[in-house]
Amino acid sequence: MPKQNIIAGLDIGSSKISVIVANTLHGNSQKIGVIGVGHAPAEGLRAGVVVDINQTAEAIRKAISNAELMAGVKIDSVCVGISGEHIIGQTSHGVVSIANSEISYEDVDRAMIAAKAISIPADREILHVIQQSFVVDAQDRIREPVGMSGARLEAYAYIITGGTTAIQNLLNSIEKAGIPIIETLVAAPLAATQAVVSRDEREVGIALVDIGDGTTEIVVYKEDSIQHTAIIPVGGQHVTNDIAQYLKVTLPEAEELKLHRGCAWTELVDPADDRSIPVTSDANPPRFIDRIELAEIIEYRMAEILEVVGEELGDIPLPGGLILTGGTALMDGLQELAEAMLQLRVQIGHPQGLQGLTDRVNHPMYAASIGLALYGESMRRQEQEHNARHREKGVGSFLKRIKEWFGY
Repeated sequence: MPKQNIIAGLDIGSSKISVIVANTLHGNSQKIGVIGVGHAPAEGLRAGVVVDINQTAEAIRKAISNAELMAGVKIDSVCVGISGEHIIGQTSHGVVSIANSEISYEDVDRAMIAAKAISIPADREILHVIQQSFVVDAQDRIREPVGMSGARLEAYAYIITGGTTAIQNLLNSIEKAGIPIIETLVAAPLAATQAVVSRDEREVGIALVDIGDGTTEIVVYKEDSIQHTAIIPVGGQHVTNDIAQYLKVTLPEAEELKLHRGCAWTELVDPADDRSIPVTSDANPPRFIDRIELAEIIEYRMAEILEVVGEELGDIPLPGGLILTGGTALMDGLQELAEAMLQLRVQIGHPQGLQGLTDRVNHPMYAASIGLALYGESMRRQEQEHNARHREKGVGSFLKRIKEWFGY
């Protein structure tokens, strides 16, 4: 299989590093064929941020090796997701004048460069400059201004920045893991969107909430453009810690209780069901946990997370509702609790547009890594289209000069 047809997504989470290897499907830019999956415990990270480069590099190496073994290919480039509280988004604005009454691609590029020219602290770097909308003279909410007539072009862009130290430490870890090429570095809130949110949903207005172990990531779309992003430093691991602390059990026991016996909303636990949950330990005799008590602990923390999510969503109208994804999304009762608290239609986000090993990755926990592969494929297509436009421009200019020489 040609190397250019292989794309790999590397999702570096708080508790797990996941790698998806896929091939691009000829003639269908919206789908990829998954051929390999690998993962490893995320050692050396805290809330998605590298705290030990050597441990992180070894964890990445393990995940990559597992994915290569399954896919039967060598991974020498990856699309990487980056997370953490240091990821911040803001809207910016740029204005340029139009020399020839018709707006060209070059005019759009100049307007976006003007929007990008914002003052950011020395310890931050720009990760993404994303088009939101344009204004031509007095006409606003324009998506594609090329070919329109006007004298003034304004561009609105959503700019996402990250902490320089956190970015560099992540890059150093990947390099130390033996991966020579990073195709693109993607802010985590954008990655899962590629896999679970359709263009129609982005158009009408929708929020994606990716609840991982260490962080909860939010991205809001309206009219097919980003309106807001946020990262909350609380996730599923905090629920596990709460269970361990209040019920006096080990972290592995707490994780087992959360995943297989827990419920995020106490109203869904039948009061007549007085069965206790057994907790076994190698060193202790069996203990029994009250089901309502376990649900109360989980609900308290999940309600705290959802309350902050509601604050981040603010007054943005979201007819499409909210999509929950990430490793914690399938917790019993969470969808119902979110609907009750946020007063929105809530659905669970599974990766879409897949072929190949769909049975292995059709789970919310793989939304980000699948999204990274899709994002990388989208970037490749955009680069090809950009290069094609410039080639056409070059040919057009050459023909124009020939006509001028011969007096046409």
